[in-house]
Amino acid sequence: MAAFDKPITAGFDLAEISAILAGLRLLQGSNRVPAPINEIMTNGGDIDPLSLDEIDALCERINGGDM
Repeated sequence: MAAFDKPITAGFDLAEISAILAGLRLLQGSNRVPAPINEIMTNGGDIDPLSLDEIDALCERINGGDM
C-alpha cells in the first residue's frame, strides 16, 4: 500500500500554506530535482511527478482556496 493512497483533507494556517506554495514554486523553478525530493514527488516511483503547468494550476487552486 502506498503512503498516500487517501486524499489529504486538512486545514492549513497561513504559514503552512505559504510554505507549501514556496516549495511548489521552488520545484517549478528548479532545473534539477534532487533524488530524495523526486522520491517524494513520485511516491517512490509509483506516480508521475506534476508537470510545470500542473504545479502552476495547483498553486492557483491553493491561492484561490479551492482545497
